[in-house]
Amino acid sequence: MNADTITTVEQFKGQLFILHGLRYPLTQLYSHLMDTKILIAGIVISCFFGCDKCEGDEFGAYMKLILPINTTPSQDTFIVGDTLWIEANIDKYVEVKNQSNRIYLEGFNFFTEFFISEISDTIENFTPAIEFVEDIGNIDQLPLPTATTYPLFFVEEDTSYMIKIGLVFMEEGRYNLGFITDPILFENYDHSAVYLCEDTKRYSIEIQYSNVSTNRSAFDNIFLATNVEYLKELVDYTGHQLGGGHTFIVKE
Repeated sequence: MNADTITTVEQFKGQLFILHGLRYPLTQLYSHLMDTKILIAGIVISCFFGCDKCEGDEFGAYMKLILPINTTPSQDTFIVGDTLWIEANIDKYVEVKNQSNRIYLEGFNFFTEFFISEISDTIENFTPAIEFVEDIGNIDQLPLPTATTYPLFFVEEDTSYMIKIGLVFMEEGRYNLGFITDPILFENYDHSAVYLCEDTKRYSIEIQYSNVSTNRSAFDNIFLATNVEYLKELVDYTGHQLGGGHTFIVKE
């Protein structure tokens, strides 16, 4: 057996024993091992892309969807008793980041969660005094160990996904809201869109949100004026924007 023809783990082990028996210098042994690892890795990679003929679709193994969800009216000051609306009419041909074509998604779960916190104090208040109005779709509450989020449930129509949820503010404060989807939820999700090929799932699916009410001025003047120091350290404007962030003040 020649070292250049190693194709299995058993052959690799056998060849390693022979090399020790021949008392190869350590540097030559290391070099041989590295060549062998490269060869085995090449076989594995070749098989991954060639053996199952998984060429994939145009959207790739790492797919990022862009969902438009707006909060209206688009303003940075509200009065106690005002209603802010979460509204979306998402076409089933969904935008994919860095792709000219859109992906068609029918019967799809975006796992969208809405979050809101009052940030006037030194810590976030994740359960401010708000009443919800369900006009189209539904909203639920998900208490977490360190926060609270609100899963959103869209209504699927023939050509789109729709939702319209109202937030009625019952007390004044400085508020920050946005949207998030945990990519881990797609790992065990069974839908044709999560597959790169028939039996091969994409490595990851991420969702970014766009909101007409996201603006730099409100972020700089309201969000960055918070007394919650860790927020200013952890969230920059790009992150705020990709989460469809909206920061505003509610007055009496």
